[in-house]
Amino acid sequence: MLRERAEAFLKNAKSPLKEGEYDLAAFSIEQYCQLMLKYKLLIKTGTYPRTYSLVRLIRELAKLVRDDEKLLDT
Repeated sequence: MLRERAEAFLKNAKSPLKEGEYDLAAFSIEQYCQLMLKYKLLIKTGTYPRTYSLVRLIRELAKLVRDDEKLLDT
């Protein structure tokens, strides 16, 4: 469910971007990033922190990724 919701936010960012509503597009992209990070953490650990901080989510995921893996490889 997280991944589908994330992809919906990414899809929804395209329309405001074309219309010059950059703040709304940025919001949707931020939501996409949060949900994808949480999805990756859920897959790797079975849980994820209840936070909205992209920095914290990236740091948590980076702790789990091997050197030869890409951080957000889909």
